[in-house]
Amino acid sequence: MAPTPAELQRLATVISRRTGMAFPSSRLPFLTARARAVMAWAGADNWDTWLSEMETSAGSDDRLCEALEEALQVHETCFFRYPGHHALLGDVVLPDSTVAGTSRLRILSVGCSTGQEAYSLAMTVRENLSGDAPRQVEILGVDVGRAALAAARHGVYGPLSIASVPPLYLERYFQPEGAAFTVRSDVRAMVRFLRHDIRRELYLGKFDAIFCCNVCLYFMRPTKDQILARLTAALRRGGYLFLGHAEGVTPPGDNFRAIHRPSGVVFQRIPA
Repeated sequence: MAPTPAELQRLATVISRRTGMAFPSSRLPFLTARARAVMAWAGADNWDTWLSEMETSAGSDDRLCEALEEALQVHETCFFRYPGHHALLGDVVLPDSTVAGTSRLRILSVGCSTGQEAYSLAMTVRENLSGDAPRQVEILGVDVGRAALAAARHGVYGPLSIASVPPLYLERYFQPEGAAFTVRSDVRAMVRFLRHDIRRELYLGKFDAIFCCNVCLYFMRPTKDQILARLTAALRRGGYLFLGHAEGVTPPGDNFRAIHRPSGVVFQRIPA
């Protein structure tokens, strides 16, 4: 049975209050489909009864709310999704860290999903730094999706997933195994994955570069601003913030400067 317009609005309100996600009319069919899947998983067959349970538990870590929140995550990603970001990492960030004599480089991938972005960053670092880079660099991928993180840690991808990998990188950094491709162990050693919700407080330390692409665009303005504030606070002075083209946020001009290159734009936190 399909939800009534009133029931669908109740559902959107519950999820928006809990997660900060925005649900304009164009996203309501997506919300309905994911909610039906969670209802089936929970053994619920009545929208009104199920919504009442959701409304009662929305302030806690109830399994129904958590299951629906995870089901609403969009895990569309690929290797080297933003080539310009990788060019800026190689042309701006890494040379800056070398000049500064940084002994340890920390990079954060927010909303890392199944790991493609984090592993792509590791490959870019290896292409631009010396062979001992794995001992100098920590790349942390964070996401709220347990299944996505499990796949990321596994590091095995099918032919469609690696379609955007440059042939040279495919040869250097992947091990073919039948029809699949496994990220080589030396690249995987550079990357760590952690379940973390950037909307909530959890200190992860300071980073030299943060990548947040296609994360903020799904949230309402107050949540976007909250996420941006936490990202900027997690950057060391002189660090770099990479944003997706449709995030809908930019860091404050009094603390950041935009660096424009033919390959794109990166925001640098103004050094002390």
